[in-house]
Amino acid sequence: MDYKELGKRIKTARLAAGMTQEQLAERINLSGGHCAHVERGTTKVSLSALVAMANALDTTPDKLLIDNHHYATPHLLTEAQGLFEDCDPDEIYVMLQAAAAIKKSIRIRKLKRPD
Repeated sequence: MDYKELGKRIKTARLAAGMTQEQLAERINLSGGHCAHVERGTTKVSLSALVAMANALDTTPDKLLIDNHHYATPHLLTEAQGLFEDCDPDEIYVMLQAAAAIKKSIRIRKLKRPD
């Protein structure tokens, strides 16, 4: 388990929820310092604290725990689908064109990167 990456995902979810570390800590009955250490990956988080954090952040523990992009793909596709749900056909078309351009740019950069 990469605790630094887990901490980054917790921080990202916390910021997306519009919460400070102190607000999250208060909701789950932990100290702000402990939450800060978890986000920095300098301490291991207990299972009960992880579940409490996920619940407070309106996410699931598995989304916070996924280290492998292969296993993250279904969750990411679900999030992408959510972005399109309230769009009209014109918006979807523009978003797909932008996504195609981004994909092309990423793949070109990958080819240019030395191994």
